[in-house]
Amino acid sequence: ITFDPVGRPEVSNLLMLASLATGDAPEVIADRIGDAGAGTLKALVTESLNEMLAPLRERRAELIANEDYLLSILHAGNERANEQADQTLSEVRTAMQMVY
Repeated sequence: ITFDPVGRPEVSNLLMLASLATGDAPEVIADRIGDAGAGTLKALVTESLNEMLAPLRERRAELIANEDYLLSILHAGNERANEQADQTLSEVRTAMQMVY
């Protein structure tokens, strides 16, 4: 396995994904895999991405489990958005001299 974005873009893309997930340089990952092949690289990418995404998945599961909390966030967001929209519409009406 070699990191060659021009000559082997498909392998380089996988190496970049592994690099983003592990923090190691793509060249270092390529050297570490060596002649083990694309299967080893794909397994590394899968494992690295799963490890990187694990905390996000855990947090999502926590949020999904608490529906009341999610609904309270949605309602609070709706209230803030409506307040901002009302203020903006008021400014538009004033600018267009449509305040009666």
